[in-house]
Amino acid sequence: MTSHFSWKRCLLWAMLLALLAACEKPPAEPLILPAGAEPSSFMFNERGTEYFNQGNYREAVIAYIQATAADPHAGEIHYNIALCRYMLGQEDKLKESLKLAKQYALGNPAILQSPFYLKYMKGDA
Repeated sequence: MTSHFSWKRCLLWAMLLALLAACEKPPAEPLILPAGAEPSSFMFNERGTEYFNQGNYREAVIAYIQATAADPHAGEIHYNIALCRYMLGQEDKLKESLKLAKQYALGNPAILQSPFYLKYMKGDA
Protein backbone atom coordinates (compact mmCIF):
# COMPACT_ATOMS: atom_id res chain seq x y z
CA MET A 1 0.00 0.00 0.00
CA THR A 2 1.39 3.41 -0.93
CA SER A 3 1.04 6.57 1.09
CA HIS A 4 -0.80 9.44 -0.54
CA PHE A 5 0.77 12.00 1.75
CA SER A 6 2.06 14.90 -0.26
CA TRP A 7 4.00 17.82 1.15
CA LYS A 8 2.78 19.94 -1.74
CA ARG A 9 -0.84 19.12 -0.95
CA CYS A 10 -0.24 19.84 2.73
CA LEU A 11 1.39 23.16 1.89
CA LEU A 12 -1.50 24.12 -0.39
CA TRP A 13 -4.02 23.39 2.38
CA ALA A 14 -1.99 25.44 4.87
CA MET A 15 -1.88 28.36 2.43
CA LEU A 16 -5.63 28.11 1.84
CA LEU A 17 -6.34 28.15 5.57
CA ALA A 18 -4.06 31.16 6.05
CA LEU A 19 -5.83 32.98 3.21
CA LEU A 20 -9.24 32.27 4.72
CA ALA A 21 -8.09 33.55 8.10
CA ALA A 22 -6.86 36.76 6.43
CA CYS A 23 -10.29 37.25 4.86
CA GLU A 24 -12.00 37.88 8.18
CA LYS A 25 -15.28 39.71 7.81
CA PRO A 26 -15.38 43.19 9.37
CA PRO A 27 -17.52 43.40 12.53
CA ALA A 28 -19.46 46.40 11.14
CA GLU A 29 -19.72 48.71 8.17
CA PRO A 30 -18.06 52.15 8.13
CA LEU A 31 -20.33 55.08 8.86
CA ILE A 32 -21.05 57.98 6.53
CA LEU A 33 -20.90 61.53 7.76
CA PRO A 34 -24.14 63.43 8.31
CA ALA A 35 -25.42 65.99 5.84
CA GLY A 36 -23.66 69.29 6.27
CA ALA A 37 -20.33 67.73 7.22
CA GLU A 38 -17.21 69.65 6.27
CA PRO A 39 -16.70 68.86 2.54
CA SER A 40 -13.09 67.68 2.68
CA SER A 41 -13.78 65.48 5.73
CA PHE A 42 -16.70 64.00 3.80
CA MET A 43 -14.47 63.36 0.78
CA PHE A 44 -11.71 61.69 2.81
CA ASN A 45 -14.25 59.65 4.78
CA GLU A 46 -15.75 58.39 1.51
CA ARG A 47 -12.29 57.57 0.18
CA GLY A 48 -11.53 55.67 3.40
CA THR A 49 -14.75 53.71 3.02
CA GLU A 50 -13.84 52.78 -0.55
CA TYR A 51 -10.47 51.45 0.65
CA PHE A 52 -12.15 49.68 3.56
CA ASN A 53 -14.61 47.92 1.25
CA GLN A 54 -11.68 46.80 -0.93
CA GLY A 55 -10.00 45.30 2.15
CA ASN A 56 -7.19 47.86 2.04
CA TYR A 57 -7.37 48.81 5.73
CA ARG A 58 -3.99 50.57 5.87
CA GLU A 59 -4.98 53.03 3.15
CA ALA A 60 -8.44 53.36 4.70
CA VAL A 61 -7.06 54.41 8.07
CA ILE A 62 -4.81 56.97 6.36
CA ALA A 63 -7.81 58.47 4.54
CA TYR A 64 -9.87 58.51 7.73
CA ILE A 65 -7.05 60.25 9.59
CA GLN A 66 -6.98 62.84 6.79
CA ALA A 67 -10.72 63.28 7.37
CA THR A 68 -10.08 64.01 11.05
CA ALA A 69 -7.61 66.74 10.03
CA ALA A 70 -10.56 68.51 8.41
CA ASP A 71 -13.03 67.68 11.19
CA PRO A 72 -11.56 66.18 14.37
CA HIS A 73 -14.96 66.24 16.08
CA ALA A 74 -16.81 63.75 13.85
CA GLY A 75 -17.51 60.64 15.90
CA GLU A 76 -18.26 58.67 12.76
CA ILE A 77 -14.72 59.11 11.49
CA HIS A 78 -13.20 57.92 14.77
CA TYR A 79 -15.57 54.92 14.68
CA ASN A 80 -14.35 54.12 11.15
CA ILE A 81 -10.74 54.37 12.30
CA ALA A 82 -11.57 51.90 15.08
CA LEU A 83 -12.96 49.45 12.51
CA CYS A 84 -9.71 49.67 10.55
CA ARG A 85 -7.68 49.17 13.70
CA TYR A 86 -9.72 46.05 14.42
CA MET A 87 -9.11 44.66 10.95
CA LEU A 88 -5.38 45.45 11.23
CA GLY A 89 -5.16 43.69 14.59
CA GLN A 90 -4.33 46.93 16.41
CA GLU A 91 -6.56 46.33 19.40
CA ASP A 92 -4.40 48.56 21.61
CA LYS A 93 -5.28 51.56 19.41
CA LEU A 94 -8.85 50.42 18.71
CA LYS A 95 -10.17 51.40 22.14
CA GLU A 96 -8.51 54.81 21.90
CA SER A 97 -10.41 55.45 18.64
CA LEU A 98 -13.68 54.23 20.14
CA LYS A 99 -13.27 56.59 23.10
CA LEU A 100 -12.97 59.48 20.65
CA ALA A 101 -15.99 58.16 18.72
CA LYS A 102 -17.99 58.21 21.96
CA GLN A 103 -16.73 61.69 22.88
CA TYR A 104 -17.90 63.11 19.56
CA ALA A 105 -20.89 60.84 18.91
CA LEU A 106 -23.45 63.51 19.82
CA GLY A 107 -25.81 60.72 20.87
CA ASN A 108 -25.55 58.92 17.50
CA PRO A 109 -27.04 55.45 18.09
CA ALA A 110 -25.18 54.08 15.04
CA ILE A 111 -22.05 54.53 17.16
CA LEU A 112 -23.22 54.19 20.76
CA GLN A 113 -25.53 51.21 20.22
CA SER A 114 -23.34 49.41 17.70
CA PRO A 115 -22.52 45.82 18.77
CA PHE A 116 -18.92 46.56 17.73
CA TYR A 117 -18.75 49.59 20.04
CA LEU A 118 -20.49 47.83 22.90
CA LYS A 119 -18.19 44.79 22.69
CA TYR A 120 -15.04 46.86 23.18
CA MET A 121 -16.34 49.57 25.45
CA LYS A 122 -17.91 47.42 28.18
CA GLY A 123 -17.34 49.22 31.47
CA ASP A 124 -16.36 52.46 29.72
CA ALA A 125 -19.90 53.71 29.30
